[in-house]
Amino acid sequence: MCDDSPVLARRRSQAERRSEAEAALLKAAVRIVAERGLERLTLADVGEAAGYSRGLPAHYFGSKDGLTGALAMHIVRNFGRGVNRADKHAPGFERLLAMMTLYFDSAWKDPLTTRALHAVLGEAITNAALRETIADLNARSAAAIEDSIRAGIAAGEVRSDVNAHVTAILILSAIRGAVAQWLTDERGIDLSMLRDEFLDGLKRRLRA
Repeated sequence: MCDDSPVLARRRSQAERRSEAEAALLKAAVRIVAERGLERLTLADVGEAAGYSRGLPAHYFGSKDGLTGALAMHIVRNFGRGVNRADKHAPGFERLLAMMTLYFDSAWKDPLTTRALHAVLGEAITNAALRETIADLNARSAAAIEDSIRAGIAAGEVRSDVNAHVTAILILSAIRGAVAQWLTDERGIDLSMLRDEFLDGLKRRLRA
């Protein structure tokens, strides 16, 4: 049986259209949240800003909380892809440093997306509907850091007495906090200096 039947071709086309629409909606949501904040985000405005109907975001994401959760995961997935493209190191101390460098540099290159992410992270503190989604996102982000710390310990690059799990959570918290401060004062805070001092601190604290 031929795989290129009209039905299969139509299904592939529908899937592609949905993927393109979701990407456009999330891109529009990033811009709106970064510019106006989460409290002024509406599904209808996202649909209109993306060039689709005002009802399409509700069809795809169900609710504002559903869209917000998808937005956070979308941003973090893009960051993860950036790490994989930018760094060829296997998990270990050098990969950890590369991940941290990319986090700071990505904020500088794309403050709009970074601002949207931090708005979502802050919302999860008081929004019970988002809390589980963001907690899972945080856990996966910390796990990526922890994997490199554990690999560094195994390779003799990182001190053997380091608590990889706790340290990963502290590192994630520190880089987010530093970038959050920069977002509130981009002219007054030198992000590249923060990055360099942070990396030097990791080397002094963790290296075997």
